[in-house]
Amino acid sequence: MNSSTCGKTALEQSSCMIEAILKDVKATYTRVGGGGITDIKLIATKTYKVSISQEEQVDLITYEFDIKPNGQLVLLKRSEDTSTPKR
Repeated sequence: MNSSTCGKTALEQSSCMIEAILKDVKATYTRVGGGGITDIKLIATKTYKVSISQEEQVDLITYEFDIKPNGQLVLLKRSEDTSTPKR
């Protein structure tokens, strides 16, 4: 993921991180046949969880970022998991 430069306000930084997430998902997520992104949720400071609906499961991608004092966005960690909805 290429680094971006984010603004100083919380709204600018949130927008910057979400845009980076969408760019990464578009470039790296290769599973087809599901319902697309169903949720992007802030779960901790500068950590987002993306839910992508599939036929029998939900793929979860977690992104942990840092924003340097100069506004540079840095991806610290990206992890994937799967959740099976209860019926």
